[in-house]
Amino acid sequence: MKAFLAILQKEFIHILRDRVSLFLVLAMPIALILLFGFTISTEIKNAKISILDQSKDSQSKQLIENITASGYFQVVNFLDNEAEIDHDFKHKQIKIAMIIPPRFEESLAVERIASIQIINDVSDINIASILNNYLRAVFNDFVTEYNYQNHASENLISIVTTMQYNPELNSVYMFVPGIITLIMIIITALMSSITLAREKETNTMNMMLITTVKKINIAIGKVIPYMFLSLISTIFILLISVFVFQMPIKGSIWLLLFLCIIFMFTAASFGLLISAVSKTQLDAMMVTMMGLFLPTVLLSGFLFPLDNMPLFFQWLADIFPAKWFIIAIKDVMLKGATFMETGKYLLILTGMSVVMVGFSLSQIDKR
Repeated sequence: MKAFLAILQKEFIHILRDRVSLFLVLAMPIALILLFGFTISTEIKNAKISILDQSKDSQSKQLIENITASGYFQVVNFLDNEAEIDHDFKHKQIKIAMIIPPRFEESLAVERIASIQIINDVSDINIASILNNYLRAVFNDFVTEYNYQNHASENLISIVTTMQYNPELNSVYMFVPGIITLIMIIITALMSSITLAREKETNTMNMMLITTVKKINIAIGKVIPYMFLSLISTIFILLISVFVFQMPIKGSIWLLLFLCIIFMFTAASFGLLISAVSKTQLDAMMVTMMGLFLPTVLLSGFLFPLDNMPLFFQWLADIFPAKWFIIAIKDVMLKGATFMETGKYLLILTGMSVVMVGFSLSQIDKR
């Protein structure tokens, strides 16, 4: 019995001394319930919409007020012409656009039916379907109120829907960018952090640091093989997506590959950062899973829309590179975005890499 109690006491002491693992074990359930509770939702609020009102009469203005008051939509732009719609999809990241034709009020009063055109960004089929249902509900409420006020009974709104960027409604368009992101995170960030943490755990890192090799060369030499494997995996995913699932690449293939390489550097930088704060391989694995993999799944817009999350989680998503990479890769593959149009995202990812590499190398100096 004394031997058993001694072993039990030893393990508790070991756990208490390993503060990183203890913190992760205790923080994990709290983080999971908060992340899943606030991020997983089928309801969408404040979805970005641009409206082209070619009628500008009292009823079209009332319809726009109803859309805004619903809480489901945030009008980010009132368009002057249809040519601006594609610009808003690329630069304002709107989810849907609406065109109210001329003589809207007259059509309702005289012809008893008015037509409205809806343009959906169907790169995410689930979001597009939900937003379409929201708009139909707003239209139905508007028509019901109009009929009641004008003592009419058969007035209708006819909806003409245009599917933008994914007219075939192929669900693979939504998953390919997310799968590429996850593969890069797993291979580059996770494997790099574990490898560097193993060097520290076995004390071979200190042996390398006393050589004439520069510390940045040591770090880069450790992560480049995993970046190469990640790039090969990404190319395989793209080939399968194009030739098996007929997914288009409307933008430059070279820009797409350049974007992937920049994101790999960012993921590798995260791996360096995680290894800098981890004492063991287990710590590195747990920090990567909790601090990078889960946020990539939940806070990148890959599976769940960011617009319906609390503002805190939307701001939190901004510090994770996966959000910016998924937006950029979708724009290049599905919207044909150019280098200038994706420059913002490339700059953000590059800036993240520089900051994290600088901090990680400073931690190596301290050791």
